[in-house]
Amino acid sequence: MTLEELKTRCKKEGFKYAYGKFEKATEPPHLIAITADTDNFMADNKVYYGNTPIQLDYTYIYKNIEEQNKIENKILGDIPWNKTEETYLQDEKVWQVSYFFEL
Repeated sequence: MTLEELKTRCKKEGFKYAYGKFEKATEPPHLIAITADTDNFMADNKVYYGNTPIQLDYTYIYKNIEEQNKIENKILGDIPWNKTEETYLQDEKVWQVSYFFEL
């Protein structure tokens, strides 16, 4: 999967999606993808295998199991992923779950 395919899948499933940040304030629920630090395989001053670790943040106000199932089974269904537990962001008054995977 590429970042463009990730964007397409998110939008196809009805999520508001952005890479990095939204240009304008956007009400949850939404998904934001960012690139985490890389873990490339290197030897002899050369990268032999590069990967792109992605963090996909799902931000919401009200718990919706159906939406989380769409993320886990349809958007990320064909790639290995991990996720964090739900975290309440007091300052923003929203919940967030982060999914981690590689492209």
